Amino acid sequence: MNAPGNQRVSPARVIQILVLLLVVWLGFQFWPQKKPAPPPVMAVPEMKLQAVGLANNPDWDGLPEFFALVANRAEWKDGKTRFAYWHPVMKTYAYYFEATRNGTGFRFKEIAEPHDPGYDWEENSAEDSRIRFYHAEQPLVTIQPRPAIVPAEGFPAGPVKIEIDTKIPNIPPPDRKLSPEEQRKKP
Repeated sequence: MNAPGNQRVSPARVIQILVLLLVVWLGFQFWPQKKPAPPPVMAVPEMKLQAVGLANNPDWDGLPEFFALVANRAEWKDGKTRFAYWHPVMKTYAYYFEATRNGTGFRFKEIAEPHDPGYDWEENSAEDSRIRFYHAEQPLVTIQPRPAIVPAEGFPAGPVKIEIDTKIPNIPPPDRKLSPEEQRKKP
């Protein structure tokens, strides 16, 4: 009897096993595989923001659409306006923009906080509004003093006594059965 450790494999058998392994490996290499379909191309916010002149900032998602809703409140000068935009984390107006009207909508440019003389942020903005517009300050209204009243000749310049009669005439209450038009016609 042959001991299990003394068994030899013939060289022909080794070649058959190697050829079989090579065929299996080549089969996996050239077997047609299904490739996953590319994901559908969708308008991502970054592309929408870049299309209107803004950087890819997630805080600005929805800015162009919201601005279009409230643009009629803006004070436009030479087709441009300035506004502040709400920072959702800092809970304050921290972004400043200049908007320009064009034929298809608006273009935006980020600017430093403007401090032009004669202009200020709108005061009547709603507290929950994401946009505060930059408006020309209203000029201060100065009240001109009234000229002194000079009495006409022949009238005394001193105090005038005014008598007021506080008696109320006795008027009967209206007749409730008549219509208002009939009550007016009643003598």
